[in-house]
Amino acid sequence: MTTTKHQLGILFVHGIGTQPAGDTITRWGDVLVKTITAASSGDVVATVERAGKDLEGGDGERTEARLRLEHSGKAEHWLLSEGWWAESFLAPTYFELVSWSLRALPWALTSHIAQRYWMAKSGHTPKWFAATLALLKLFLGLLFAPVLVLALVAVAVVGLLPIPAVRGALLSAQRVFTATVGDSLVFVESPVRAALIKTRILEGLEGLQQRCDRTVVVAHSQGAAVALEALGGIAAVNEPPDKQPDTLITFGAGTNPLSILRTAEMLPKTIVLDPVRWAMVASVLISAATTWLAVQVSRGLPMYKVLEAGVLALLLGALSIALGFGGVKVSGMLESRTPRLAKHGKRLSVLGGVGVAILGMMALYQQANPQQIPFASVAILGLALLLLGRSIYMILSNNWEKILTTVRCPPGLSRWIDIYASLDPVPAGPTLIGEPERIESHQIWNEGSILKDHTVYWQNLDEFVLRVVRACAKAATSGWLTKLPAESDAIDERARWRVSWLQMARTAFTTIAVALGITLYHRQFDLMCKIAQMIPSWIAGRLVPTDLERGTLLALIAVGAVLAYMVVRTVWRWWVSREQGAILQHRSPDGVETLPLILIGCVLWVALLSAIALITGKNPLVGIMTMGLLQKVGESVLLVAAVVALAAISAYVLKKVHPAPQ
Repeated sequence: MTTTKHQLGILFVHGIGTQPAGDTITRWGDVLVKTITAASSGDVVATVERAGKDLEGGDGERTEARLRLEHSGKAEHWLLSEGWWAESFLAPTYFELVSWSLRALPWALTSHIAQRYWMAKSGHTPKWFAATLALLKLFLGLLFAPVLVLALVAVAVVGLLPIPAVRGALLSAQRVFTATVGDSLVFVESPVRAALIKTRILEGLEGLQQRCDRTVVVAHSQGAAVALEALGGIAAVNEPPDKQPDTLITFGAGTNPLSILRTAEMLPKTIVLDPVRWAMVASVLISAATTWLAVQVSRGLPMYKVLEAGVLALLLGALSIALGFGGVKVSGMLESRTPRLAKHGKRLSVLGGVGVAILGMMALYQQANPQQIPFASVAILGLALLLLGRSIYMILSNNWEKILTTVRCPPGLSRWIDIYASLDPVPAGPTLIGEPERIESHQIWNEGSILKDHTVYWQNLDEFVLRVVRACAKAATSGWLTKLPAESDAIDERARWRVSWLQMARTAFTTIAVALGITLYHRQFDLMCKIAQMIPSWIAGRLVPTDLERGTLLALIAVGAVLAYMVVRTVWRWWVSREQGAILQHRSPDGVETLPLILIGCVLWVALLSAIALITGKNPLVGIMTMGLLQKVGESVLLVAAVVALAAISAYVLKKVHPAPQ
C-alpha cells in the first residue's frame, strides 16, 4: 500500500464514558471540517477523502480519516485519528468504586470548592465575598459528603436483594456511575488500568508522528488528564515520550482532579494532619452531636440546659487555650537566655493545655450528668466545629494551593492550549500549574450551566472550535490561516453576553415556579383534584387526598417551568447559531439578537401572566372561550399582540440596562 506524507496529524482523545469506536472522530471531525470551510468563507475546500481503520500505514486498530484541504490551487493533507480508550481497560466494579469514593470523594469536593475560591479572589470578585461563599460551600458540602457516601453503600447493599426489578434498576445506575466517575479513580487506584489507557494514546500519537510532519492532540475531560500524564505533565509520575506533539489542546480537562487525587496519596511530610480527612471526621461528629441534641430536646430537654452546657464548654476551652498560649509565650521570652528550657517549656505548655482540657471535661461531665446538662454532646460539638474551622482555613490557604499544584508543562512540548467553560464542574477553572507562563488558558462561555457546560464544547463554534482550527492551521503552517477570523476578546465578550440572557431566563423561571408553588401550596383546585384522580390507585391509596393534590400541583408547576425553559433554550440555541454563523463569515453579529430576545420575552411573559392568573383565579382565556367565533379571534389576537408588545418593550429596556459589548 502506498503511503502519503501528511502535513498534520490530529489525535482526538475522548473523555469518560462508553463511547463506541468511531463516535468521537465522527462527531468532532464533522464539526472541524465544516468550520474550516465556513470560517474561510469558502476559500478553503475541505474534503474527507477516505475514512476507516486501515489508512496508509495505519495499524488497523484506530478509526482514521484523511482530509484534503485545497486553497489557491494548492492542496495539503491532514490525517485525523481517534485515540479511543473506552474499552481498552476493565472498568472497576461498583464495590471498588464505593471503596475508592470513601477516600476520593472528600478530596474531590474540597478541591473543587477551593479552586473556585482561588480563581474568584484572583479576579474581580471581592475577596471577602469569595471567602464567605467558599466557607459556606465547604461547611455544607462536608456535612452532606458522608450522606452521599452512605447512599452509595446503601445502593450497593440494596442491589443484593433478590428482587429482579429493584436489582435491574440499581445495577443500571451503578454501571452508569462506574463508567463516568470510575474512570477518574482508575488512574489513582489501579496502575495497570492506567497504563493500558496511556499506552493506547501513546501508540496512537506515535503512529501519527511516523506518517505526519506535525501533530496535534485534542483531548477532552478525563482524556485530557490521560494525555497529559502520558506526555509527562503530571510531575514525578512518568517519563515523557521521545517526541512530543507540536501542540496539545485540552478542554474541560480532568487534570486538576487527577493531580489532586494523586497528591492525596502522597502528602508532604510537613503536613502532619490531613485537613481533608479531619474535616470529614469533624463533619460526622457535628452531624451525630447535633442529631443527638435535637432528639433530646424533642423529648423534653429544656433549651437552657443546652445553653448551660455551651457556656461551660466555652469557659473550659478558653481556660485551656489561655494556659497553653500563655506558657508558649513565656517560653518564647526565655528562649534567648535558656534555649533548651524554652523548648521543653513550649512542649509542656501545649501538653498542659490539653491535659487541663481533658481533666476539665471529665470533671464537668461528672457534675453535669446528674443535672441533665448535655455537656459531653455540646463539648464534642464544639471541638468538632473547631476542628472543621481549622481544616477549612488550611484548605483555603495559599500554602494548600501550592501543595496541590503538581501539574507541569510536559518537557519538550512547545505549545499547550487549555480551554475551560465558565461553569464546567470538571476542571472548575484553569489547570493548576506551577509554570502558568507555559500554558495558554482561555475561559469560554458555553451555556453557563453546571449540567451542560462540560458536554457542549463542540457546539461553541466561535469560541472553541474556531480556536482549535486556528491552532491546527498554525501547527501545519497552512497558507490559509489568515483567511480565518482573527482571535479577539470581543468574540468571548459577546458569547458571555449571550449566555447571561439564558442565565437570566433560567433564574426567572425558577423564581416564578417557586413563588407559584409557595403561594398555591395550601389551596385546593378542582383541576388538580381531577388530575390527581388519574394517578394509579396503588399509589393514591397510600396518600391522603391533601397530599395527593399538593404533590400533583407542585409536580405540574415543576414540569411547566421545565417545558417553558426548554422552549427558551431552543430559541436561544437558534440565536447562538445565527451569531456564530455571522462571526465565522466575518460579519458583525449586531442586530441578530432582536427577534430571539422578543421570542424569549414572549415565553417569559406567558409564564408570568399564567402564574398571576392561577394566583388570582382570574383567567382571561375562560372569558374568551364563552365568546362567539369572531370575538374569540379578535380577543385572541389582542392578547397575543399584548404579550408581544410587552416582550418587545422588556427586551428594549433590558438591552439598554444590559447592553451588548462593543
